[in-house]
Amino acid sequence: MRRREILVFIAAFAVVLLGGAALAQVGAFSSAPAADVAALSAASSNEAGTDVPQPVADVATEEKIEEVAETTEPPKEDEPKADETDKEPVEEEPVKDEPPSDEPPEEVDETPPPLEILFPENEQHFEEATIPFEGKTEPGARVFAGRYEADVDDEGNWRIVLILNEGGNLVKFKAKDAAGNITERSIKVFLDHGVATEFTAHQKWEVVDGYPAENKYYGTAAPGTKIWVGASNKGSGHTTANAEGEWSLRVKFEGAECGETFTVVVEAEGNHRKEFRMKYVCADHEFSAHQKYAENESKWTKFYGTGVPGTQVFVVSEYGSTETTVEGNGEWFAKLHFNDNLPANTEVLVVVEGEGGRAEFGFYWIVKTIDEIEFTAHQKYGSCGEAVPYDKFYGTATPGATIFVDSLWGEGSTTANEHGEWQVVVEFPDAPMNEPFTVEVESTDGGYATFTFVRTGEGEH
Repeated sequence: MRRREILVFIAAFAVVLLGGAALAQVGAFSSAPAADVAALSAASSNEAGTDVPQPVADVATEEKIEEVAETTEPPKEDEPKADETDKEPVEEEPVKDEPPSDEPPEEVDETPPPLEILFPENEQHFEEATIPFEGKTEPGARVFAGRYEADVDDEGNWRIVLILNEGGNLVKFKAKDAAGNITERSIKVFLDHGVATEFTAHQKWEVVDGYPAENKYYGTAAPGTKIWVGASNKGSGHTTANAEGEWSLRVKFEGAECGETFTVVVEAEGNHRKEFRMKYVCADHEFSAHQKYAENESKWTKFYGTGVPGTQVFVVSEYGSTETTVEGNGEWFAKLHFNDNLPANTEVLVVVEGEGGRAEFGFYWIVKTIDEIEFTAHQKYGSCGEAVPYDKFYGTATPGATIFVDSLWGEGSTTANEHGEWQVVVEFPDAPMNEPFTVEVESTDGGYATFTFVRTGEGEH
């Protein structure tokens, strides 16, 4: 019996020794913090108090903020196994029920942090490229502009200095709290480097001559500003400042009278106004006269020249006469149609007289004996909205006959071919907008027709 008690004691001692080894093993497997995670956390933070300007190109680029999380699980311990031979059963102590805890479960933060941009204002304009951006978030949150991180103090005030590109800049910000919640905000600002915004106005000439009176006005204003220039009952015009803040405008004062001094007003949006004095002086013009056709197969010819504006010019012959007035620009034009008594194939005298001058010319009406073809004339369009408006005229006439297309705003001529066909394109570059005028078509074989043309300005016929 005593031997059995000794064996039981030895077995119990072995169990105690094995239990101590198990406790030592648990202590050996406990885990230490990962050095790499701490290094990454330190590298991602920005030094406090530094204002290093960051390129704005990266600010406007959407970048993902990487989250760093570490999960360390202790290795599973190998349970020591005791020898069960000749071991007496051990009574297990009853498990005591733990009282319920009075502490509520820990709440999970799912609320995104606030993110305010206090400076600058949205769509604010700057003339300097380096701009500090400032705002407010919750304490402990981090604020990013692209891949650059702002400085955030203990009260959640943040600040970062960025470099703008010329023109519009869309800057995006992110605020991230300790729980990983993110809030995004954006703002648009402009760099007006090199763009004039102050209103200025200048007049090129104080005294002008020629007809009509014309002057040039120019200056600066905020891009898109509308500018009006004009003088009461004399002429006006308007324009808009371009993207560089510059504007210029030529204004014709057709209502100005010779020797008159008058006021020209320049007004712009924003209650800007400036006045100029301008004087219109009519230049003196010497009288001159020229003949366009010394001979023609039709009974008409043309004369033109210069003279004192407003004076009369007379064109006189034994077989017909006409008169005209010198225009404000000092030029005149006259067309003389001869009557039925004009002799064929014989030169006749034509006298042109104006203030301060006189000139004589000869005219020869050519009559040929050929097979005649009936004269016809047609107009293709009647209107045109191209930058240089034009029209096409065509028809039939006696072979070799010259066809003249004439108007106050453009002219042309051609010759009927051997089949008696003709066509001519005439441009009217100086024609007034939306004012119909007459176009005459005449042929040296006696044909005559009139048409109406209008410049529409619509970019099409």
